[in-house]
Amino acid sequence: MKYRVAVVGITGYSGLELIELVLRHPAMECVAVMASEATGEKALADIHPQLRGISEMHCVPMDSGLMAELKVDTAFLCTPNEVSYELVPKILSHGIRIVDLSGSFRLRDSASYSPWYGFQHHAPELLDMAVYGLTEWNAKAISRAQLVANPGCYPTSVLLPLLPLVKAGILGPGSDIFCDSKSGVTGAGRKATVDMLFGEVSGNFRPYSPISHRHAPEMCQELGWDLNNFTFVPHLLPVQRGILSTMYVSFQRPINSGEIENEYNKRYAQHPFVRMLGSRRLPELKAVNHTNFCDIAWRLTFGGRRAVIFSAIDNLVKGAAGQAVQNFNLMHDLAETEGLLEGKTIAIRG
Repeated sequence: MKYRVAVVGITGYSGLELIELVLRHPAMECVAVMASEATGEKALADIHPQLRGISEMHCVPMDSGLMAELKVDTAFLCTPNEVSYELVPKILSHGIRIVDLSGSFRLRDSASYSPWYGFQHHAPELLDMAVYGLTEWNAKAISRAQLVANPGCYPTSVLLPLLPLVKAGILGPGSDIFCDSKSGVTGAGRKATVDMLFGEVSGNFRPYSPISHRHAPEMCQELGWDLNNFTFVPHLLPVQRGILSTMYVSFQRPINSGEIENEYNKRYAQHPFVRMLGSRRLPELKAVNHTNFCDIAWRLTFGGRRAVIFSAIDNLVKGAAGQAVQNFNLMHDLAETEGLLEGKTIAIRG
């Protein structure tokens, strides 16, 4: 059986990554690709030349009514926050399930959107409906969901390594967590700004939005951690893709490496996309890029009272499109790995 899907917002990097995964997914039939009115109707291959000879589909302006006519089962939204906010209720009104890759439904408190996302959120009922799509942690709720809020790429790289330790209660209550994350430039989106020009990025390395990055409240929400005890500083790497996060934590008592490994195994032994490197190897971008894996490692310090935790993901796959497909699989009672382990992306890019 194939499920009829639509992909909305295909002009960006995450949209391209997602359409590649959708086109080769054995249980999906892509019946529509849509973008904004400004994009107009264009051949998909004219927007993304990598798809020449792979898809003859045309991108059309967003139309929830057309989705209903096409009997779309699930819509993927790779749209900006404010756009998703406007589209979701229209699409849901047709009984279509949604996986939203924007941040519009990740935070549970509607009052948080104005200071962190810059727009007023007046749909608390949709925030109550939305399921946070961290696949390895919310599988049961995702399987029943009408609206899945796909996590941000930085939060995925931080939550997967930290949640097992927080849930085990071994971190010091009220202690500080420091997260130092580094991302490739595709994490900033596909837009023409001066700071994203090749001449600005190449041979350079810089922090941005320190302390006040909009993903911080999302991470604290899921960790159940006080934002005042959480420091997140993202950096821009002069590479195309990938995120490497380094987290510094303190424990209530001395911990040994075996205890940490045991907590990770209890949570992730049945989840194939989280790989434990332990205390011997370290994550690196080339090992995860173009895959849906998250690699996790750690080192103990101060006699086991502190630890440095490392993780690496591909920001466009596990941090966006791949996790969206994982969530689709759960929503349709498919194996988590369906369509995600059969080779790499269609067009391998740098």
